[in-house]
Amino acid sequence: MSGDVVIRGIGELVTCDPSAGVAPGIIKRAALVARDGLLTYVGPESAMPPQPGLAELDVRGAAVVPGFVDAHTHALWLGDRAGEYAARAGGETYEAIARAGGGIAATVRATVGATVDELVAVARPRLQRMALDGTTTAEVKSGYGLALEAETRQLQAAVALGQDPGLPAVVPTYLALHAAPRGDRRRYLDAVVEDGLPAAIAAGARFADCFCETGAYTVEECERFLVAARAAGLGLKIHTEQLTRTGGAAMAARVGATSADHLERATDDYLHALAAAGTVGVILPGASLTLGGPPPPGRRLLDCGATVAIATDCNPGTSNTESMPLMISLAVALAGLTPAEAVVAATCGGAAAVGLADRGVLRVGARCDVAVLDSPRWLDVAYHMGGRPVAMTIRAGVALGA
Repeated sequence: MSGDVVIRGIGELVTCDPSAGVAPGIIKRAALVARDGLLTYVGPESAMPPQPGLAELDVRGAAVVPGFVDAHTHALWLGDRAGEYAARAGGETYEAIARAGGGIAATVRATVGATVDELVAVARPRLQRMALDGTTTAEVKSGYGLALEAETRQLQAAVALGQDPGLPAVVPTYLALHAAPRGDRRRYLDAVVEDGLPAAIAAGARFADCFCETGAYTVEECERFLVAARAAGLGLKIHTEQLTRTGGAAMAARVGATSADHLERATDDYLHALAAAGTVGVILPGASLTLGGPPPPGRRLLDCGATVAIATDCNPGTSNTESMPLMISLAVALAGLTPAEAVVAATCGGAAAVGLADRGVLRVGARCDVAVLDSPRWLDVAYHMGGRPVAMTIRAGVALGA
């Protein structure tokens, strides 16, 4: 497949490039040129040099935004937890359901025995839906195995999905500390550090992640794991301050995590610490809305000077969605972000949360990852709540699904 293309007739080009002006960096009546999947021209169509021999795509006045970078997903699962969804609507709490054997542990039971091929088959339609909604890169976690072999298979499935040119690129993450283990916790943690980390790296993991939460893993357990992961060469992520205030966000800043995710119950002191450490705050509006807790701290993160990312948290229990446009709308409605701030958070913010500087922004040298909207107004990606505002998704200069 060729990544050589001219995209012309763009009514509003959202670059998310600070050098293009006030966020989100709009260029009107614009064009893009890509060679080998990388942008060689970004600017007004009237100033574009001749491009002989390149395929042309005329979007006829549509708005174009960078492809979305979904920086937090759990897309590899079997089974479902629809019954839990109904139970929570009837008044049951997430914690009570987990104590009764539901929650993450239920998905582990359904998923632990799956082969790589089975995992790929069940996750492919989810990533296809992500692509239809404009996502060009998705972080995908393990975490529904606990046992080493099952976690390794999940990482191998994530890598295989990312190699499919018709799907978003994938950033695999080893979520070793997710549901609390059965039996001896210290022995389990020893095995994760000594055996799990090398196996995860061999399987293609780029990040390590943990669930620092009451009923899951303590700050001390998570810190031991993250420090070992950092020494092994992995980037660091953490789920924290979602259901209770644990202090995990302060620890994430201390160990230099790339991102800290959820953060609904984080104090402003924690958020200032994340900003000072350069740790991206990933807000997950779908999970916040589903669980009915505090709102996502998008505005608080920005006010504290932190970089913000928006992600779907695509999972079977608390955010059963693949739609980044919906998350953008919810970030405006629930998290206090402006539409411009939300689009930036869903693109270059997401890229920062997965440590990738070559996407989430449209400038010369970046990947030609774009979402072509079905509207001439970029604002419709946030304004049309629950709609399908993306007409075409292009990854590295090639239309997904083409």
